[in-house]
Amino acid sequence: MMAAGSQFYLTTATALLAIAGFPLTSTAAPAPITEVQTPREPGPLMAPGKSNIFRDEWGMAHIYAAREEDGFFALGFATAEDRIDQLLLIYLATKGELAANFGPGPIGADKVTPHLANAIKDSVASDVAVRRFRILESARENLAQLPEQYRRNLDAYIAGINRYLADNPAKRPAWAPVLEPAMPLAAFSQLVAEAAQICPSRIAALESKAPAPAEPALKGSNAWVAGPSRVANGGVLFSSDSHGPWSAIGTLFYAWRMKAGDFDFQAFEPTGTAMPFFGHSRDFAWGWTEGPRFAGDCYRVETLADDSSRYRFDQETRRFETIPYRVEVKGAAPVTGQFEYTRHNGLLSPVVERRGRNAFVASYASIDRVGLGHGRMYNMAKAQNLAELRAELAAMDIYPANLLIGGADGSIFYVRPGRIPIRKPGIDPSGVVDGNSARTAWQGFVTLDQTIKVENPAQGYVVNDNVSPDMMYPERVIIPDEHPPHLALEPGQTTLRQLRHMELLERAEKLTDQDAIRLTMDEKIYAFDRWATRLKSIDDAQFGSGNGIAEFLAQLRAFDGRLVEDSGPALAFSLFIDALNRIDGNAAYQMALEIVDGKPIALERDGLFVAAVRAAQADYAEFYGSLRHPVYGDRHKLSRGGKRWPGAGGSFVFTGMERHLDLQGGWNSRPFIAAPPRTMRYRAATDRASELTAFCCQRVPFVVAFHPGGRLNSYSQFLPGLSDDPASPHFDDQLALASSGTLRSNHFELRELLPAAQSMKILSVTQ
Repeated sequence: MMAAGSQFYLTTATALLAIAGFPLTSTAAPAPITEVQTPREPGPLMAPGKSNIFRDEWGMAHIYAAREEDGFFALGFATAEDRIDQLLLIYLATKGELAANFGPGPIGADKVTPHLANAIKDSVASDVAVRRFRILESARENLAQLPEQYRRNLDAYIAGINRYLADNPAKRPAWAPVLEPAMPLAAFSQLVAEAAQICPSRIAALESKAPAPAEPALKGSNAWVAGPSRVANGGVLFSSDSHGPWSAIGTLFYAWRMKAGDFDFQAFEPTGTAMPFFGHSRDFAWGWTEGPRFAGDCYRVETLADDSSRYRFDQETRRFETIPYRVEVKGAAPVTGQFEYTRHNGLLSPVVERRGRNAFVASYASIDRVGLGHGRMYNMAKAQNLAELRAELAAMDIYPANLLIGGADGSIFYVRPGRIPIRKPGIDPSGVVDGNSARTAWQGFVTLDQTIKVENPAQGYVVNDNVSPDMMYPERVIIPDEHPPHLALEPGQTTLRQLRHMELLERAEKLTDQDAIRLTMDEKIYAFDRWATRLKSIDDAQFGSGNGIAEFLAQLRAFDGRLVEDSGPALAFSLFIDALNRIDGNAAYQMALEIVDGKPIALERDGLFVAAVRAAQADYAEFYGSLRHPVYGDRHKLSRGGKRWPGAGGSFVFTGMERHLDLQGGWNSRPFIAAPPRTMRYRAATDRASELTAFCCQRVPFVVAFHPGGRLNSYSQFLPGLSDDPASPHFDDQLALASSGTLRSNHFELRELLPAAQSMKILSVTQ
């Protein structure tokens, strides 16, 4: 029997949109409502072979269909509407055919649309790498292991993209590849490039000469979950905030909402991957934060003195396996050669570098498992209880970072669900490992029972903002000595974002949705209000008089640690830290550490304070002296070209270097970064000396509130906007949300969507 109200929902949707004058389009005559309905929420579910695409006020696609494959067909079509050039370029890259279409070197604005220009620096190198690691081949081989329904969904997703191209032939570039369902699987593996980075990371650590990035990308994230004991109505509040540059090859992420068959999810995915990488269903929400992992090893294999094609493995002589390759290059001779491989740990493991008699081999635990994590996350999106969710996690085939989960059933937990090899005692995976002996071979893989996890802790919350798991609470819950080295703990490693969130969550009681949004968008840098206290300890006479010094000093001394757009003290402080770093970066770094640790800064530093205040005041007078009440947002701007909004949040990068485990498990150096939970990274504007423009890092903050009785609320920002078309109103519109620190409703329920819908399109599915 058709769920009550189903006919009403479709009729109401159509009528509301038509009355309001919103575009209502169809690729075929609307079909009657089918009686195929999900029991939880009636919706405008078409007959099999039909799909609805609603667009809300922020341009996000809301897809409703009777069958999953019809929904994924519409997802492919909708993604193509917003990102067709990006999709095609990503998929061309998975085939290793960039150079054949664009020639050698960077792919610039003379070859692709401006927002994709120079994202790929070396077409030949990209082609060689994707072929060396057999990314697309592995994805093709693993398609048969995916859930049958998800395979149909991937076929339909590709068909939806092709349908868009058929309907819009002018949008198909000459270089567009032939598409196939393995490409979304390969796209994710190529994006994260874990296997390709293992040996460079470990070799750099061995040589202790890894260069500091000139412009740290702040590749991190925040995520926390508050359980029933912390929430006002006994529900669960979940928050995730992915950090990083907004663009990779085009805007990194894509957001969509789908209710099709049994698939009912709000998703945020790396563009073109067709998977629920993070987001939420009616039952669970999850998000990721990065952390170091030993997902593979870099082996140094010494070859025979008289034959570089062979090597000793214990008492056996082995020969490198070889596969010839040929990369066609437009306008130049093809690049040819042969890839070399070993069978370390039973895996086809590529040689990535040779130095004299040494061959460096990357053996990556998931090198032959491309796409299997997609299937697990698809099943997670459909899990309706903890047992079903845990069954997918138990495969340990998902991304090997920090995963935080909150459930409508009241469950909260943290886990690292990736495929991690077990090493013998005494083997240090953070360096380069002996590849000529079975002594360093893996002893299996970490299970869900063995991995690091926290489930329903007594503290009533879980938070990990890119920290070692032993630092997730003021008092340790995870004890480093109880875990083997291959689980990649870095005892004591934390971030100021983590310390701030712990400070807030420790005292949190009776949290509401709005409290969760405020915690997610918090602008305060932990302990940085102590700078003002130290400045107050210096006698005014040391700073001199005149030129507005007293007024500027008063602003500095009023700084409360918050980087808020309408704050004068925050502007003064940002100029002060910049000046301090210019004058003596190493001293500035040491002072920042002392501030955070609550240690007194020596009196002999007073001269440095005074010099930095004077230099900062000079900048203040030069650039902002004509403004009546200069504030942080006058200097810090949010823009994607054209319109500008006042910025908030931020980060301060100090030149002092610290050794930490990087994501691939090498002990490499990185600068100390002070940032609030609302992290942003700004750089000099190209057209205004007085302004800095954001390019990173808060990009997809979202909050989910699971309320008792099955009700939920869903909120997000998506920066800078959902479309990569500069002519679209959704190219940069969500920067306005970022400026004000607000999150929009995701309209997860149909009744919320209908008043906000700007258009509805009815698709007839074609394969």
